[in-house]
Amino acid sequence: MGFRGLIAAALMGAVFTATPSLAEAAWGVPCALPQVRPDPPDQSWLKDVQERPGARSRGKVAVFVFKGDDIYEPVRAAVVRMLRKRGLNVTATLRPVDSPKQYREMSYTLNLGVFLEGEVSGEGPGQTVNIRLRSGLTGQYFTTVKFSGTTPKIVGDIGRTLWTRVGSATMRACSSASKPRQREVEPTYIEAGTPLASTPVGS
Repeated sequence: MGFRGLIAAALMGAVFTATPSLAEAAWGVPCALPQVRPDPPDQSWLKDVQERPGARSRGKVAVFVFKGDDIYEPVRAAVVRMLRKRGLNVTATLRPVDSPKQYREMSYTLNLGVFLEGEVSGEGPGQTVNIRLRSGLTGQYFTTVKFSGTTPKIVGDIGRTLWTRVGSATMRACSSASKPRQREVEPTYIEAGTPLASTPVGS
């Protein structure tokens, strides 16, 4: 090998040693590794759990969608799971209504003792969550609790401390709603196929 050949070989060795990515590109070896997307969190908590025949629930409550919660609703999920661990029958499929009277009617019809609403605001360590509890018997709010911090911190705090803060009041509200009570107003039914009364034209 001549002098020029030695120089060329040395230069090629330097390029392949100092820049492996160039060497891989030269030989057609892919550099980027495939990205692995994490699996979404378990969403089974959204499904209502059917009560077992003969089993006695400590009470039935509804947890509405929390405004501002993340796409997978980690805060509301923590509330639902905590309440179920305490023996309550929790539904997460209902929507809020407009007035205390409508809440009382929903409570009477579905045997619900408490309605829980929530709102998430802020970001990161400055994030806050306000959870409001509404009585099924009166249709009015009876307590509010607040949590602050990052989402993982709030989720952990809900599991550890929410029941100690609202458990007694929740059980009292469920007990009051389970007692016999009289319906305020009977619902109005419209018989299908019955024509509406009409006024003749010109009368």
